[in-house]
Amino acid sequence: MAGKKARKNEQSSPARTELEDECAAQLRRLGDKRNFRQKLLNLITKFFCSGT
Repeated sequence: MAGKKARKNEQSSPARTELEDECAAQLRRLGDKRNFRQKLLNLITKFFCSGT
């Protein structure tokens, strides 16, 4: 029985890894978008608030 259980875990493991990889990629994309927006906001702020 232990052999069957190990095989089940091996089969579900690659699917789980793919899911984790996809989630990580999506979180990375969201982080990149947020970082870009923050950099753009900082640049705009420098131009308009440089006289203070």
